[in-house]
Amino acid sequence: MDIDNHVSGIVQTIISQITSQVQQQVAAQIDQKINDIIANLDTTSILADQIGKKLDARISQLPIDAKSIEAQLNLKLESLSTNISSSVQAESVRVTTESINAQVNRIDFQQICQSAVTAAIQSQTLKFPPNSIPGVAIDPADWIVSGDNIKGGIIANFGSTGIDDKSTTCQLTIMDDVTVVENNLLTRDLTVKGTTTIEGDLNVTGTIPETSPMYVSIVNAATNNVQTSLKQVIYTAYADMVFDQIKEQGVDLNKITLNGQDIITGNALSNSILNSNLQTVGQLNELQVKGETLLSGGALYTTTQRVGVNTIEPSQALSIWDQEVEIGFGKQSNNTAIIGTPRSQTLVLSTNGKNNITLTPDGATAVNQLIIGAVSISSADTPPANDQPKGTIVFNSNPSLGGPLGWVSLGDARWANFGIID
Repeated sequence: MDIDNHVSGIVQTIISQITSQVQQQVAAQIDQKINDIIANLDTTSILADQIGKKLDARISQLPIDAKSIEAQLNLKLESLSTNISSSVQAESVRVTTESINAQVNRIDFQQICQSAVTAAIQSQTLKFPPNSIPGVAIDPADWIVSGDNIKGGIIANFGSTGIDDKSTTCQLTIMDDVTVVENNLLTRDLTVKGTTTIEGDLNVTGTIPETSPMYVSIVNAATNNVQTSLKQVIYTAYADMVFDQIKEQGVDLNKITLNGQDIITGNALSNSILNSNLQTVGQLNELQVKGETLLSGGALYTTTQRVGVNTIEPSQALSIWDQEVEIGFGKQSNNTAIIGTPRSQTLVLSTNGKNNITLTPDGATAVNQLIIGAVSISSADTPPANDQPKGTIVFNSNPSLGGPLGWVSLGDARWANFGIID
């Protein structure tokens, strides 16, 4: 730092402050002087004297008594003198102020003060207060400023024993949770304790120790992948060849095994085949099924001790469903079987398209013609007249008092009453 330039700057500042203060003080003293002169000037008496002389000369020429109007003239004169005195005083102040300001503006106070201060500084020896540092004792070349005293701002061309900053823009951003390097990071050695995530390509120009876990893991993974790929390729090629040969020539094997067990031996399937999805088979000599069996799309269902036709929920040993009607065959009690419908439905025993026996839900049994042994039993509302085998009984379906309970055939179209109703 140039000490002369520094002193010159200090002098310039002092001169500016002194010039401003001198101008203010000179202007104030001039205004005060003008006011004092004008205040001490008795303009009223001067004007009154001049006006009085003029009026006396004028009045002496008039043919009137001066004393008779003296009182009126004194009043007018006093008022006129006061007004004129105020106007003259204000105008005098204005003219005097303008004249003095014009003279003051021609004076270069800054140059005068600067010359005076410079001469005073050059002609005198500066005395510093106790415990202060003289200006000649400061050598800017050897200045040492602690970093603890520097806060904020940007330091251009920064350098230290361990840092040489040659960048022109921000290249390193340090935050509490992350440090950002804006361009390439070049370092001799790098040690990372923790997980490393690389978003982009990894280019390694050196070597990787063969004993390192990463090298071993990469080699093992590559070896397994190559073996798997080769096996797949070889297997696929061989399988395609075998498949083409089978498709063209077929397979002629006497025995097929799976996991050491026979699957096919000659023309027989092994018992080890437990599951299949056969859709069509030929004539079966034997069929043994253990567990549930569903045949013909659900038309026949079998399970343990149950068979269902058109149902997979048989309620008896054999349950047959035909739309809403259910017929069951099973055991009613000990040594007693039952055939019927477990629902509130009518059961008909029929032959040749005729309803031979009708069982109704209320427990009734309807028989159109009943034969017990060689005797046929039926009913009618009028005595029969046709020829029926001897012993045929026809009950009266329209009985009345004194009438017969029914009729019995005597053969040759002859009938006799029996059981008179009394």
